Amino acid sequence: MSETPSEKPAQTPAEARANEARANGVLGPRVVIPNTTFRDALIAAVGGLLILAFIVYGMLNFINQSKSAQSNTLTGTIVEKVFTSAPEELITVGSKGLKTKMIDGEYLFKVRVGSEARIFQVPVEKSTYQMKVVGDSQTFLRPRSER
Repeated sequence: MSETPSEKPAQTPAEARANEARANGVLGPRVVIPNTTFRDALIAAVGGLLILAFIVYGMLNFINQSKSAQSNTLTGTIVEKVFTSAPEELITVGSKGLKTKMIDGEYLFKVRVGSEARIFQVPVEKSTYQMKVVGDSQTFLRPRSER
């Protein structure tokens, strides 16, 4: 069964409703959108390149900041362990509620850094204090006041 040019193909129910609505004036005429112009394509390409350049700039900036963080890291030799007794209760507020922790006091290492030719006082956790001995190597961040 071949169709002749004068015969129209069968419509789906949705197409039939849309054609009936157009005939009654409910829907306006169909709007045909022209193909993309060269100007539109150029604007899209330039916008994409700008976004890509912004992402690359952010990555390079992040790499530079991580390099500066590495330069703030110092390594030296522990020359003295200092414990100052000052018992206190540390209370932290988090998403899981209040947490309390008993602190015996302040644990410090005196660390000699050869490249700086000086001794730094480095606060540490109790477990680190107990694990290290005088003469061991200790890595720490440079104090904020000296960055």
